[in-house]
Amino acid sequence: MDIAITKLSDAEHRVSITRRDGSTESATMVTREFLRHDFAHFIVETEVPVALGYWGCVAGGASLTGEGTGGWDIAFAETLAGPVQTLMRLEATSDQYLDMLERIQPQIATQDLAQRIFEFARQLAGQWRATPFGETMHFEWQEQDTK
Repeated sequence: MDIAITKLSDAEHRVSITRRDGSTESATMVTREFLRHDFAHFIVETEVPVALGYWGCVAGGASLTGEGTGGWDIAFAETLAGPVQTLMRLEATSDQYLDMLERIQPQIATQDLAQRIFEFARQLAGQWRATPFGETMHFEWQEQDTK
């Protein structure tokens, strides 16, 4: 699934997706409320990985609004996305990411995972800052085997 995030202004951005089946959806969002959280879900669900988190559900037909999402994967991804969003806002260190993983999901906490999440978060934040108004960042959601 192609994910396109267009910087409309300091206050708003538009998320547009094109699913593998060709269906599309878009929504204009308040950047302060949603951008880091959407990035955090993408990071966590890619790096852990989580097949049917937010982005996996959207790829499968759920709405960008969250309607049609649910289940264990969403709940698991949410336990990490919220704290990752906060660490992104605080421009935390990789050690702080590891501390968060050890507190929230100790069964998956490793220095390697913390470093990957940290670097991915830094990369996305930097890419967003460098994106001019009216321009679009593109990501590819790689659907994972759910069996």
